[in-house]
Amino acid sequence: MPTSNSKSRDLKFEKAYERAMLRSAFKSLFWSVISERKKSGLTFVAFAKAVGASKHEVSRWFNGDPNWTLNTVAAIAHALKLKLQVQAVDEHGNVYGPSGLVQTETPGATSEVQKRPVKPQKL
Repeated sequence: MPTSNSKSRDLKFEKAYERAMLRSAFKSLFWSVISERKKSGLTFVAFAKAVGASKHEVSRWFNGDPNWTLNTVAAIAHALKLKLQVQAVDEHGNVYGPSGLVQTETPGATSEVQKRPVKPQKL
């Protein structure tokens, strides 16, 4: 039988894993946009200047494990001229946005989805 200490360690590990996956998702998202924009002439120096960071700092973000604040995420999105959309999915497959429930799974069907429109919000 698991002890309370092992349950606590498991919960801490799960939370750390979820945070790392979220950081990785943002890092991958931003890197894919930067990579695409580099084809059109975007440089790390220009990007760093637009974000308000040094080239060295930006390099560390994408070569390490960034622990960005929401302000930094917003600054990066702004520098890349991106509008971020926030959604969360619960354990039942329901999708929530800033204005509430956006999408629910139809009972008994895996492909049919009921949707409510969501107005994108600026960061």
